Amino acid sequence: SLAAPMARLRVLTANLLVDRAHPDAVTAMIGRHRPDIMAVQELGDIGAEAISGVYPHGHLEPRKDGFGLGIAAIKPVAIEPIELPGRSGWVATLEPEVWGLDRPFAIVNIHLINPIDWPWVRSRKERRGQVAGVARYLVDRDVDAVIVGDMNSTPIWPEDRMLAEHGIDAAKATGTAHRTWAHFVRGPRWIRIDHAFASGALPLSTETVPVRGSDHRALIVDLEV
Repeated sequence: SLAAPMARLRVLTANLLVDRAHPDAVTAMIGRHRPDIMAVQELGDIGAEAISGVYPHGHLEPRKDGFGLGIAAIKPVAIEPIELPGRSGWVATLEPEVWGLDRPFAIVNIHLINPIDWPWVRSRKERRGQVAGVARYLVDRDVDAVIVGDMNSTPIWPEDRMLAEHGIDAAKATGTAHRTWAHFVRGPRWIRIDHAFASGALPLSTETVPVRGSDHRALIVDLEV
């Protein structure tokens, strides 16, 4: 028998630097690239208002302390938090009958604690606890997923390698890896710390795009699910 056709899915993840990212730039980026799902970190009130004006579904939780997260979607999704050390995550589950899939698929949005936050020993412990918490969530629910977000980790960091045990590094697998972050909002990016790790989905390509006012470039990943 013929295999069921796979659905195409475009996911965009972006750190918005707590409302320093210009809202017009955010909405223009959405209009230009048309992601099905948008996962954001360091979400503030202005960014949440801009995103909610475009996307009818999902959940946005802006904060002023850099811990704001959100997931927005073009179709209905089931949203739930993952309680993680230091900084929780959010999961959007795509149901087959809504998204044209043959099984549920999860979008996991996380923002790992910065490894240079003092005290370093606690930060390292919380980071590894965050990764372990995501792994437990996926195993407990037995669901395929793409884990996206600001990982505060380049591929040489242990946490990045731990995440790669639970999904394919989409940018590396497709030969489309580009740097995403620098200490300044202008100029070239220095390192790659925004990632997408996919399990049960085929990464097709990734792309990074600037977000005016943010110190991160957004990462766009195209998947076959």
